Amino acid sequence: MRVARRRMVRALSDFVACITCSKEEEEVVIAEKEVDEKIQQIMKWKRSTGKVNALKLWLVELEGWIAEEVEHRYGKHIARSHGGFVKETLPSLCKFKEMPVQIAALALVERLGMADETATMLGTKEMFKTCVGIIKGKKAKNLGAAASGALSTLVNHEDTRYLASDEGLDKSMSSLIVEKGLGVVTKRNCVVTFARMADDPEVASLMSAKNPDQVIKTLLDFVDKTDDMDTEKWALIGLARLAMNDAFSDILQKKGHIPFLFELSRDKIPTRKLAASLVIAHLARNKNLRETLVRHRAIQLFCAIAMNTSERVDMAEMQLVAAMGLKNLASNFELRALAGRTGAISSCLFMMKSPQQEVARFAALAIAELSLYEPNGRKFVQQGVLKWIIKLARTGDVRSEVAAIGALSNLMLTPENQGAMIAEDGTKVVDALQNSRNTRVAHLAKQLLKRLRLAKLRAACKLAARMKATGKALIEQGVVIGDGY
Repeated sequence: MRVARRRMVRALSDFVACITCSKEEEEVVIAEKEVDEKIQQIMKWKRSTGKVNALKLWLVELEGWIAEEVEHRYGKHIARSHGGFVKETLPSLCKFKEMPVQIAALALVERLGMADETATMLGTKEMFKTCVGIIKGKKAKNLGAAASGALSTLVNHEDTRYLASDEGLDKSMSSLIVEKGLGVVTKRNCVVTFARMADDPEVASLMSAKNPDQVIKTLLDFVDKTDDMDTEKWALIGLARLAMNDAFSDILQKKGHIPFLFELSRDKIPTRKLAASLVIAHLARNKNLRETLVRHRAIQLFCAIAMNTSERVDMAEMQLVAAMGLKNLASNFELRALAGRTGAISSCLFMMKSPQQEVARFAALAIAELSLYEPNGRKFVQQGVLKWIIKLARTGDVRSEVAAIGALSNLMLTPENQGAMIAEDGTKVVDALQNSRNTRVAHLAKQLLKRLRLAKLRAACKLAARMKATGKALIEQGVVIGDGY
């Protein structure tokens, strides 16, 4: 009876689950049908037979329907089923005579620009030219805000960013961020677009070479004078991305802006502190600036922000910046030794224990650099870092495997650390990394495994030599080695 009841309950639960799934699928189909109908309605609209206000309402409704799931569902569906609407109808509506329709169309472009599929279709030379022309036209603040918002989302993808740079959008953004008379939202969106375009190192290198003095002055003016925290944050992010170029970072030093950045990095406002610390972390890539940054107590700054215990998202990002900064600073023998004496070891160990895999990965990269100074490597192992690096290596993520094998390779420079690795049973994870999808990881794992096997052989030889010496000494003392030994 009990078995029969269990089967009935299980069958009933499966039936309910099937009904629920079918209802959810039906709702998805209905929602996509409604989107299809609305798009067809917009495409069939004609000035001779339709009202402009109705067209605007349809665009607003469509933007509202796809708002929550444009990146996961609607972007793919619209790109697959309505290419003509995305490539032709929507760009033409962005040039519409009536401003309300134009604003609604640009808002829809901004929404569709969040999805990779539709962003690549919308990110064309004509669309960039249209948006820049609207912003420069200064017809209305809400129209400029809509055009600049569309641009900021369209360039937030790798493919569109390259095309935008080829079409000279970086030059347009460099001129627009110094343009006077733009609204607060429009100006902020232009700064966001500028910073997002600089996310690619090659594009950032080109942007940093064009009138760098004026760019630095403009971005720091935003930081110093604006009341809008978002604009200030994105200005600093843009500065950080350009600072990855050595020539640009040299100008920052020559102009005397480094003390100001350190002042911002010690601010109580987390957003300002994080963005300024990111600039300093990127400045540390320049070998000519590292000693200057250390004199301004950059190591202490990164160690302090690494020890955050808050679960807020921006606090976790602070740990990423701290790990990056320590990695970039620990570039030579003296700086590695100094970092080890200034709290970098405990900070990296603390970050390795983070539940967020990305934080642990960045910390492993910092450990790899710091461990090239052997006393640091011994301290790391003595404080139990191997357990956490082995845990990171077992996640299956390729980027984590790269960070973990790099840290392990540099930690295993001394016989003491090799013995600790063998005691932790780390040879198993290194053996598994030989089958990694990343060829570099597989190669480093093979080399490290050879090193560990040689360490085992050396340990066995030493043990055999000690046993032989002990046996010889006992024989000389007249002790008969029998069953009791």
